[in-house]
Amino acid sequence: MKEDLHLADYAHTHLLRLFAPARPHPDAAVLEADVRGWVTATGLHRLVAEERLTTWQVGHLIGFCMPGAPLPVARLTARYLMWEFVFDDAVAEQDLLLRQYQSYDLPRLLGAGDRPPAVADDPLLDALARLRGEIMEAGGELLLPVLADGLRHYLAASARQSPWRSSEQPPCLGDYLRDRTSTAGGHPLYLQRLAPGMPAPGESLPPALTALAELAFLLGGLANDLLGYAIEQANGDPVNVVTVLAHEYALTRAEAYRAAVILHAGHKHRFDANAAALAADGRLTRQHHHFAEAVAGWVHGSAAAVEPYWQHTRTRSHL
Repeated sequence: MKEDLHLADYAHTHLLRLFAPARPHPDAAVLEADVRGWVTATGLHRLVAEERLTTWQVGHLIGFCMPGAPLPVARLTARYLMWEFVFDDAVAEQDLLLRQYQSYDLPRLLGAGDRPPAVADDPLLDALARLRGEIMEAGGELLLPVLADGLRHYLAASARQSPWRSSEQPPCLGDYLRDRTSTAGGHPLYLQRLAPGMPAPGESLPPALTALAELAFLLGGLANDLLGYAIEQANGDPVNVVTVLAHEYALTRAEAYRAAVILHAGHKHRFDANAAALAADGRLTRQHHHFAEAVAGWVHGSAAAVEPYWQHTRTRSHL
């Protein structure tokens, strides 16, 4: 554990150097209070420990990732991200439970509103159905297929990690990075399209914009891997990019961790180059440029938003 904490110190320093200080949303405290109230109102609080909610600080996380978003859009995004966090904590890492919820076809519930008729009083289903209604009330009905597709990829990628936990046999790096793009749970970012000046919810985005968003999700996932590695190791969870790199390249844990830091930096530099190319692309509409800027803000904010995980790691080290 002590070595892992030293490595986390190294990653934390790296993140501070790679990202300039981010500004929070002016109503970040309102977002945090709202999402915590939403957890109670939907019954999700029955599935997760209070300590986890305090560590996650989802409202503040969204505040850093969406500092300029209208409050209603940021609030809706925080609620969806909180649903994902609870699902990930309560279900995604348990093979039997995950299979059970996959049988419920959650993407169909989110996209079309079709709920499994035999399941009653389930907080995760209730909250997802409520979230769908809130998205529709906000004018996002045409965005639901995009969100449902993101949820489908998240569930499929989570299922592919289940054998890893039982066999302790990591996938190859390419497969892990593909799945980490989905398991990072970043697709609620698309709710920013409900803000004024963004591409219309029913509009198809240029592939380059979608690719930029997916790279943003991966960056958030890798940052989480780096700062969460010590606690995951203490909890016996092998699912982490460090484990993949150590296995694939026959590295020591410390070597693999530093390689993961360099990998994260390389993806960040690639993101910056792609974002700059899109900013200079005159073929994109003004709305497209606004969305690209929002994606860049999500990446920039995600570095600041991992601070609570860092603090939690330091606190755990003294337990």
